[in-house]
Amino acid sequence: MKLSDVQNRSGYLGGTDAALIARLGGGGYARLDHLLRLAVAYGDLAGRYLREVPKTEAMEAGHRFEDYFFDVIASDWTPHIRRQYILQRPMEGLPALIAHADGYDATRGLVLELKFSRYLTADVAERYRWQLQWYYFLGAERVRLIHGSGTLPEDVRVAFRTVEKDAAAQEQLMRGLCRIQEMRPRIQEVAEMIELREIENDEK
Repeated sequence: MKLSDVQNRSGYLGGTDAALIARLGGGGYARLDHLLRLAVAYGDLAGRYLREVPKTEAMEAGHRFEDYFFDVIASDWTPHIRRQYILQRPMEGLPALIAHADGYDATRGLVLELKFSRYLTADVAERYRWQLQWYYFLGAERVRLIHGSGTLPEDVRVAFRTVEKDAAAQEQLMRGLCRIQEMRPRIQEVAEMIELREIENDEK
């Protein structure tokens, strides 16, 4: 495995980590790439291991949809929508727990998550279930998925779906975080092993 394959979001656990946290909370096995991701989150592998993640066509389309939504739709919808919104929740013995929402509607108390995908809205909601539940775990009052599809900008279809808070999912996320706390010595061990291997490679 190359360290460049690990997404390098150093110092925190975010919405893209929620599925991993849920996996651990459900009793799933922690693979080496999982341990590496957690080491990066704790800051054990920061600095020299950071790599710029290349943008994909899907990512670019998602960014264009965000621009379209906030510039064209949201401007008429309500003047109280804020683009980008950060939620945080401190927990001892863990990296910072953060969610970077795409937007926030202050008049309705809605955290907004935008996705651009050819799949059905229900399928998108299920695919990103843990990311959406992560917002609730960090204190969101209400969460809404805004799903775009079609062709930008001439033929865009937008669907809105309110995401309900799932008590069982919240408990699973908590179990996953508690398990990460328990795994801390193992995470440090893996980080030290990788550091040593990299030093040896540099000396060759």
